[in-house]
Amino acid sequence: MTQTEMMKLGMALGICFAAYKFVGNPLVKTAALAVGGVIVARKVPVLTDALA
Repeated sequence: MTQTEMMKLGMALGICFAAYKFVGNPLVKTAALAVGGVIVARKVPVLTDALA
């Protein structure tokens, strides 16, 4: 993984964390966790093939 990819991953997960941490609505918190999980799963080599 290159530095550019790491920066994009960090920014995306940071946005998801901010939505989870600072929004009071439980639906938004659930969506932030779900989106963060999909972002991480797409980067894990074992799960990338299963999601394609």
